[in-house]
Amino acid sequence: MDDQPAPAPRDAARLRALVADAVRANPVVTVSDAALLARLADPSADCSFDDLGFDSLARMELCIWMQVEAGLEVTEAEVLDHASVRRLAAHLAARG
Repeated sequence: MDDQPAPAPRDAARLRALVADAVRANPVVTVSDAALLARLADPSADCSFDDLGFDSLARMELCIWMQVEAGLEVTEAEVLDHASVRRLAAHLAARG
């Protein structure tokens, strides 16, 4: 991310966009399916991490990206417990 501050803690829409960015930047999983990419890009849609092809290494990379690029600590357990882009974003927003 280029000079963008981390989203406000309770801004679920910005957090959803941030999680989607983390998915697209993931070095382990390359999402190439047009329908999944469209869902990922649509702020009102949702994608499960399973549908996106995430495994434990991809979840770990998502957590690392969120820490390094966004300054948000996200655990792999949180990704497992909130196993979609929108659910994880909502959890992070509620977590504050």
